[in-house]
Amino acid sequence: MTMIRNAVAAGVAIYGAILVVQAVQRPSAALIAIAAALFLGAAGIVFGSGDEQRLKRTEMALLWACVGLFLLYGLLKAGGVL
Repeated sequence: MTMIRNAVAAGVAIYGAILVVQAVQRPSAALIAIAAALFLGAAGIVFGSGDEQRLKRTEMALLWACVGLFLLYGLLKAGGVL
C-alpha cells in the first residue's frame, strides 16, 4: 500500500506543477487549473488516509461518477447538443 501512496503523491505533485505552469502561461485557464489542482490535492488526501472503508467508498463513488458522466456525455453527443 505504501507504494501506491507514493505513486499517488508523486502524480499529484507532478500534475500540480504542470497545472501551475499552465495557469501562468495561460491566465484564461487559471480558474480551471486551480480547480483541478484542488481536486488532485483532495484525491491525494483521500488516498493517503489510513481508513480503508472510507477509501473504498470514495473509490466506488468516483467510479460511478465517471460512469454517469460518460453516459451523460454519450446522451448529449447522440442528441446533437455536443
